[in-house]
Amino acid sequence: MAAIRSLKMNLVGKSLTSMRNTRVVQSTFSNVKRFQCSDGGSHHTPGYEPSVGTIIPKGLKIQKARTWDDGAADGFKPTTSEDLFNGKKVVLFAVPGAYTGVCHQAHVPSFSKNLSAFKGKKVDKVICLSTNDPYVMNGWAKALGDKADGIEFYSDCDLEFTKFMHSELDLSVAALGIGSRTNRYALIVDNGVIKALKKEASPGDLKVSDGDSMLKEL
Repeated sequence: MAAIRSLKMNLVGKSLTSMRNTRVVQSTFSNVKRFQCSDGGSHHTPGYEPSVGTIIPKGLKIQKARTWDDGAADGFKPTTSEDLFNGKKVVLFAVPGAYTGVCHQAHVPSFSKNLSAFKGKKVDKVICLSTNDPYVMNGWAKALGDKADGIEFYSDCDLEFTKFMHSELDLSVAALGIGSRTNRYALIVDNGVIKALKKEASPGDLKVSDGDSMLKEL
């Protein structure tokens, strides 16, 4: 009898522990920060994709293109979505890879040649974003020379912005490594709200997200 009572007590104890663990897990997931969209949903919602009118969530972090020494000097401090978009009109275009064909030869130059026109439309910043690390982005900006004049380069090396945009791609077939890349797209953002969004059907395309096309959206 003593053995049976001991077994029952042991089972009850395990059951209570299991219930407590379940409540802890449920509490943890209930506190997960989700990115809220203008319609009250989140970018985790199945089938959700950002569109015109979507509010870019606060707290998304990217890294400004800079040298390793400059990054170490500021503790690798990220730039937040609030830093980029609050109170500003911004044109942002995303490219699959630094130094690569369409990105290097056409996409970036299509924005730099239109920089004065963008400024004339009251655009505060033109930003180039890629998932390359910030040190590669810094080197690429220098390699572009005057083709990068006036454009700010940023790295989404942790994929926070790319995941929000639902634009992750596996481009290992093009020798772009085993990590995720971003599809090619461009945004016009006014005070944190997407006013125009153009996504290419393929990362090798440049039909709707070039500088000339985005200028027509303003």
